[in-house]
Amino acid sequence: MKKKMLASLLCVTIATSMLMGCSTNSKSDKKEEVTQKEEASAEDNGYNKSAMPKGDVKVDEATKEQVEAFMNDSDEKTVLVDARPQESYSGWALEGAKTGGHLKNAKLFSSRWLDCYYSGNDYGSTAPRTTYLARAMESQGITKEAEIIVYDYSGEHAINVAGYFQENGLENVKVFKANEMIDAGTAVESYANYDRFLPTEIVKNISDVKTGKSSELTEEAKAIVEDNIDKVVLVDVAWGNSKASTYFSRGHVPGAVHINTDSYERPRVYVPEKRAEYAKEWRLITPEEFRDTVAPQYGITKDSIVILTGPTAAPQGRLGFLLRTLGVKTYAMTGALTAWEYNGYELDTDESTLVVPTAADSFGTDKVSNPEELIWMDEIKTILSGEKEGQVVDNRGKTNWDGLETGYSYHDIAGRIEGTIWCPEESAEDGDFFTNIDFTARTQDEYVSLLKNYDVNPDKLVAFFCGDSWGAAKIAYWCQSVDLNNIKEWANGWLPWSNEGNEFIDHNGKKVHYDKYLDAVVDENGKDVSDGVNFLTGEEQK
Repeated sequence: MKKKMLASLLCVTIATSMLMGCSTNSKSDKKEEVTQKEEASAEDNGYNKSAMPKGDVKVDEATKEQVEAFMNDSDEKTVLVDARPQESYSGWALEGAKTGGHLKNAKLFSSRWLDCYYSGNDYGSTAPRTTYLARAMESQGITKEAEIIVYDYSGEHAINVAGYFQENGLENVKVFKANEMIDAGTAVESYANYDRFLPTEIVKNISDVKTGKSSELTEEAKAIVEDNIDKVVLVDVAWGNSKASTYFSRGHVPGAVHINTDSYERPRVYVPEKRAEYAKEWRLITPEEFRDTVAPQYGITKDSIVILTGPTAAPQGRLGFLLRTLGVKTYAMTGALTAWEYNGYELDTDESTLVVPTAADSFGTDKVSNPEELIWMDEIKTILSGEKEGQVVDNRGKTNWDGLETGYSYHDIAGRIEGTIWCPEESAEDGDFFTNIDFTARTQDEYVSLLKNYDVNPDKLVAFFCGDSWGAAKIAYWCQSVDLNNIKEWANGWLPWSNEGNEFIDHNGKKVHYDKYLDAVVDENGKDVSDGVNFLTGEEQK
């Protein structure tokens, strides 16, 4: 199998602190802490420890007839498992396959999860690798009681997954090389939106052509960009400029221009009456402002083809929806940088190769082609009032939802919005609920089960939000990639809602709101009920 190739020094902890309120209970600043550690130290910590089976794996081979029976069997005690990368499962034809997608009725447990490099999720949580693997098994019925057939295309992946299952007490496991069945395309299923993410193999070819390492696009790359390589803008997106981010420290896809998230989430004061230390917000700017001021700066026009890359997932979702709103043909590279490194592709760390964008004269249109891609404050209010059908879902951490903490060192108001539903994005102990360990999307069935567990109905319009809605953007983009198209991002979030004086429920269960002139939280009668929890009055957050 293909192994990752890592430099001796890698950034293994990326704490995107401005996001912590989205999903954890940590108090954090608006910055990323980028720490370099030896790979060996990550191994010692345990969370990055390989889970590849030890020794020779002995397992019987299944027959085609047995596989076909599992494909058509609704019995939960028979489980067909795809061991290939998620991008193959979702719809991409890789490894020389003639057809993309997975066999009917198949679950996903990628061999890559067993030993891909893992440095924590978007928020720095380092739940052990085994936590993600155990969750994938439990959520998909891969149990000791089940009969299991693990398949792949090349004969390289299934044996590793089967060995891992055996080491975890699953005895009734067989393997199958399904190349002929996949090539035939019979009963092979894929997601319509599988191309929201591009496989690293395609991005690598495009990168090579952009940087002069190759002169020819593959047929797969041509299917994406045709002959318009000059219209392709490779983007590395993360917080901080090229020196403060991981652009050079960990490295970037060669040829990618770095975009600081602050360029489209301008740190500004929207409520000047607030105390200075709590006045600044990182709101998403309007599509119109991005279109007119930011996009042309990076050579992005209405005719561009943008491929988003970067070390973590949330910024790709955030920028991705903004670009899609403007009608720009936009893709994200699968697996953040994890799949790229796993396939042995090098990241560029040479400061002399800094990509300086060539500005465009203009975006090329004054239209906002797809305004429905993002949900804004006014529409949220129509949903909450019942005027429009839908659900508004808070993916912040439990203490944020309970109104016990604000989640941000630059925000002083704690509570929840009445009428919203709580569905957390992640926890420090359990990791990210909406991504696999390699930053890829989970299956549609897993998402539906997760959402329904929190009374979220994916058949309705669902608007996710957190503090600034970074995490919400990731949730929406990843869910839409597996055809859950009703899952949307509320572009604003808790910080704008509470700062602008909208009503909320505090930790006492009272309906309150922020009064900017009193600089206090007040009840329905205008009485100051600030208590150091619903509104920070002194040193509580320090």
